[in-house]
Amino acid sequence: MTADLPQSEPGPAGTQAGRIAAVVVLLGLALTLRLVGITWGLPDDTHLFSYHPDEYHSLRGAISMALGDPNPHFFNYGSLYLYLVGIAAALFRPEIFAALPEATPGGALLPVMLREWTLIARIVTVLLATATVAVVYATAARIWGHREGLAAGLLLTLAPLHLLHSHYATVDVPGAFFVALALYFSVALVDRPDLRGIIWAGIATGLAASVKYSGAVAIVAPLAAWLIVWQRDRGTDAAPRWTTVVALPVAALAAFALTSPFTVLDWQSAWRDISFEMAHMRVGDDPAMLAIYPSGPAFYLRELMIGTGGIMPVAALIGLVAGLLAGNRALWPLLLFGLAALSMTAGTEVRYARYLMPLLPVIAILAAGVVSVDQIAAVRGRLPVWGIAIGVAIILAGAALGAAVLDRRLLHELRAEDPHAEALALLEERVPSGGSIGFLTEPWFYHPPVDYCNGGVMLREHPLWGAYRRPIRELRVIGLDADALFEQRPDAVVLTGFELAVKLAAGDPTAARFMRVLNDQQYEPVSSPRGLAWNWASPRPWAQDWLYPYPWIELWVRSDTGSPPSDAPVTGEGDGGMIDGAE
Repeated sequence: MTADLPQSEPGPAGTQAGRIAAVVVLLGLALTLRLVGITWGLPDDTHLFSYHPDEYHSLRGAISMALGDPNPHFFNYGSLYLYLVGIAAALFRPEIFAALPEATPGGALLPVMLREWTLIARIVTVLLATATVAVVYATAARIWGHREGLAAGLLLTLAPLHLLHSHYATVDVPGAFFVALALYFSVALVDRPDLRGIIWAGIATGLAASVKYSGAVAIVAPLAAWLIVWQRDRGTDAAPRWTTVVALPVAALAAFALTSPFTVLDWQSAWRDISFEMAHMRVGDDPAMLAIYPSGPAFYLRELMIGTGGIMPVAALIGLVAGLLAGNRALWPLLLFGLAALSMTAGTEVRYARYLMPLLPVIAILAAGVVSVDQIAAVRGRLPVWGIAIGVAIILAGAALGAAVLDRRLLHELRAEDPHAEALALLEERVPSGGSIGFLTEPWFYHPPVDYCNGGVMLREHPLWGAYRRPIRELRVIGLDADALFEQRPDAVVLTGFELAVKLAAGDPTAARFMRVLNDQQYEPVSSPRGLAWNWASPRPWAQDWLYPYPWIELWVRSDTGSPPSDAPVTGEGDGGMIDGAE
């Protein structure tokens, strides 16, 4: 290793076999944690689609491939993950893949396909998540050494945001894998800036964008590495030529085009979806969430703390500062990429924690720097080694423990009895046959499965999936219209945190009035809902993509006749809590 890439000496167990065994144990832990609760919310006899709103879209490439069309006809993100899922589905459930062209709407095959392929897609995510831990280990080991690599891998293994989303058939964790790969090649460029390394960094960047377009920001890391080497070696024969850097975008574009070909070949359709996503990022999708979190940077810094367990970013800052003061140039690509990715994300008007996923490998790698006692001792040479060792142990243990505490709660809830099923059983018990159930929105992933086709407006109205509509009672969508509630008076009303929590926390007067009128109309809550971090009266609710497995579902059953809603002002709206409307 060069002076730019210092490596600590291996410890007592530093033999090659011992290092390999330690990495195998690390990856085994990462894999095991990500398989716990992997069947959460899968389609079953009560609901056609999983309880994650985006997982169906991850199957669209596989469905198109099975029908003989390589065009996924879905371009809200890149096609690479969709194709990986399609290949896995063809390999592990070939009988479904072969029979799909003969499937009929309303038949038995499509529900089986949705369940089996959703599980396969989740396994693809788990494998890529585990591979990300390996890449993070390799990157930190290249910068510092084996023990730092193990620390980085362990921290990413335990990072709650990465752990939770590794259970989903979505693009965020797979995209982070290819970003981490680009970071590894970027760090390697600082040590060996050859053309092959530049090409590999470009390929990894292109694949990251091919999973999720925002992954293209990973190109900042290899560009930074190339500039660092050029500045260091300029005027010498070792200085890289300007022509070599051209290979970086060329390789990235080629990798993207080869793995998302129809984004180019079907550009009109692709631009329709891409422009929709751009508008979504620019405008946002939840005014109430923007009212609570008007500052993007503040929101995402908060979510970064939650997503890593609280202490990990502090450890990362210490590791970064110590490394830069020690002259470790390999940290600059990580820092510049992290700043670019965070700025891009924080500048949007959407508020989802999962958009921080590409930053988690960076946080884990930098936090591992605190383990490099030699590095910290070089910065603070007068401190005794034993004092540094104690400080390092406290920081690292705090980072791991903070993450593990939240991990335990997340995994416990993933394996607990599903609130959707509990609410469905209660509705079937309390609402008579021929009765009606009121909803604020079309039945979707956050509702009890009152209709077998639980895909929301888009899928319930689709001619293929609409054939599976089987409501258990008459369903009435009344919205937050208090007058409609009085006029239609359904036998029960279903409320969920996804529909109401943020609005009530933001002091939305329409939501507050609806809750008051619901109580005035002699509706009584009959369920005892549970939900991780849901708090109707909380002024700072969690980002909703934390809460897919932990829905807050309340059932209100009509007990008597009520009177027309009053237009009198609603008192207590400033508290924004459901309690004000219910008591």
